[in-house]
Amino acid sequence: MASNTNSSATCGICSELYQDPRMLNCLHSFCKKCLEKRLDEGPSKSSLACPTCNESSSLSSRGIESLSKDHRKTYEAEVAEFEGLIKGDKSVFCDHCVKGQAAFFCCSCCEFLCEKCANHHRSWRKTKNHELVSCTKEGGKENIFKSVAHKPLTCSVHSKESLDYYCNTCNDLLCIRCVVGKHKEHAYEEMDSVREKEKSELISCLGKTEAAKDKLKNSILQVEKVMQGVQAKHKEVDQKINDIFNHLQRKLKARKDALLAKSADVALGKETALTLQSEELKIMENALSEICSKLESVTEKYTAVEMLSAKQPITIRAQQLLDNFDKCSLDPCKLDIMPVSLSSTQLENEIDAFGAVCGGCMPGQSTIDLVKPTAAVGKERKLLLTTRDENGKPYTRGGELVKVSLALMGSNEAGISGVVVDKKDGTYGISFTPNAAGEHKLSITISNEQIEESPFALCVRQPRDYASLSASSRTFSVSSSSGDVAVDDDNNVYIAEQGYHCISVFNQNGSNVRTIGTAGGSGSADGQFSGPLGIALKGDIMYVADTDNNRIKKLSLDGKFISKFGSSGSGNGQLSNPRGIAIDKNGRVFVSDYSNRRVSVFQSDGEFSHHIQGSAADDSALSNPWGLAFDNDGDLHVADYSSHLIKVFTPKGNFLSQYGSGIITSPAGIAIDDEGLIFIGEFNSTSSRLIILNAQHQQVHTLQNFNYVDGVCTDKYGNVFVCDYKNKNVMKY
Repeated sequence: MASNTNSSATCGICSELYQDPRMLNCLHSFCKKCLEKRLDEGPSKSSLACPTCNESSSLSSRGIESLSKDHRKTYEAEVAEFEGLIKGDKSVFCDHCVKGQAAFFCCSCCEFLCEKCANHHRSWRKTKNHELVSCTKEGGKENIFKSVAHKPLTCSVHSKESLDYYCNTCNDLLCIRCVVGKHKEHAYEEMDSVREKEKSELISCLGKTEAAKDKLKNSILQVEKVMQGVQAKHKEVDQKINDIFNHLQRKLKARKDALLAKSADVALGKETALTLQSEELKIMENALSEICSKLESVTEKYTAVEMLSAKQPITIRAQQLLDNFDKCSLDPCKLDIMPVSLSSTQLENEIDAFGAVCGGCMPGQSTIDLVKPTAAVGKERKLLLTTRDENGKPYTRGGELVKVSLALMGSNEAGISGVVVDKKDGTYGISFTPNAAGEHKLSITISNEQIEESPFALCVRQPRDYASLSASSRTFSVSSSSGDVAVDDDNNVYIAEQGYHCISVFNQNGSNVRTIGTAGGSGSADGQFSGPLGIALKGDIMYVADTDNNRIKKLSLDGKFISKFGSSGSGNGQLSNPRGIAIDKNGRVFVSDYSNRRVSVFQSDGEFSHHIQGSAADDSALSNPWGLAFDNDGDLHVADYSSHLIKVFTPKGNFLSQYGSGIITSPAGIAIDDEGLIFIGEFNSTSSRLIILNAQHQQVHTLQNFNYVDGVCTDKYGNVFVCDYKNKNVMKY
């Protein structure tokens, strides 16, 4: 077809009148051939992006053929084609021979015919009574428009049959042959009867969409009104800021002028006093010079008579001058010159904290996922910042000014800046690469205000090559089987001794500094344990799995009892043979409920929260969970002893993945460092190893020659601690 300027009848891809238009999910229509070309050139055969709005439409195995035909666009294209003929800006060719130019239109067949084909049409038996009208006469033009408007649609399968029926089963248009064919068992109706029913449904849908549109329109007006208010408030706030700082500048200038004037007055007073002192001293100096000269003459040049007669007045005068000299201050008066107090530190601090512009995201309630407060030199560290509004709810839009800096504590050197990526959904990707080891201060600000708990303490260590681990650097020997191990911020090592029913504490030099707890049987007292296995530290709090008593004890690091929770059983808040413990960033306590085949979750005060146990349907069901560890994203990795796998869940209990098949056997202890490296201890007689996997769950290194590996942990310097259960010690690598 020729080009046409009628946009409603023109394909948005080829700019030609529609040919067999098909409708996408977004209700935009294009020529079938154009869509097929787009699909062939696109990356996927199962979906197609709309060229107009870019919304994706899913396709079945039939491809473009599965899309609905847009019969309205077909009609508009035919009308536009005829309008072009009327206007004389295009030619319409015969629908039969497709060579001759159309001269007539058959109102019965809705076809254009050339002179030759029109003569044949009049002479054929089936068509001799059809009404043919001229394409050039005015009366014929009106008939053509009416015929085109009521042109019967033909079946795509049976091209000679009109579409008179609607299949409710398939939601498809049918001809009579379709009805008696493959749709004969379906629920179908005549088109006209369906039309009224479907029309009422569409009218109802129209009412709902118009109501929604009106609400959106009103919402848009409200948003624009608020935006205008924000813009007006912005100008008002800027004016207030300018006014107050202009006022402060005037006050500063006035204070500066007053101090300069005071400085001039003080200097003038001191200069005047010093001038007077100088003049007095000079007068005394002259008098002393005269008496000295007189005494020299008397003693050297005078005769005895002259000297003796002059001695008394000269001596009196000399003594008088010496008395005056003794009374005179020889030090310059006002020796302190001009003391001044001009320390600006306090004023600068007050200026830095002066004023606040609030609204939108509230930095004080925004958080980051700093699960592990450690990092390595030269290794990129990634975090996620979640911004929150005034009510603490996650913010859903981006656009905030977020800054990140990392500085070495105690250093005068400038820190490094982090990279911030605005994800446009209220979250921000943060990354930085430390360049020096030591204790650092991580500062995260939104609109120059610190977020919650910022600045954060971050220990940066030198990177380690775990693939070359061999001999241990230190051994901590205990009196009985070592169940689990943990290290506090002061590098003290806490070891759960299952056989001696206590927690042994060593300093970093390997000396045993204290023992926490004593042996106790069933229902042990607060300060006693019975077969403790799991141990976890959170700040200055220690949680211990009192395994034989099926409960968790909460203590201070010096061993003072705080509380206990859990009891024997399988109900909510009850435990059976608890082993591993892990604490999430919110302080919740996750306990591997070994014999109940689940992980029980408690609030920090011991109140039961929920269970994590997986499902047999997706092969995520836990068999005998043992060690627990959180990764950098806050997801929980469970060492599932009997299934020989590590299973990963969200803190809420949604199953994410599993790994370790064919690599690990009987996993017990597990630890994950800030680089995502995973340390897994095997607990059995034939395979007692420490296996190290990278973040992609590929094996990096293996340490052997243990006698049942139980607990595993890492400290902030990247050291690895391994409980060699039956050898009764903990190895540090």
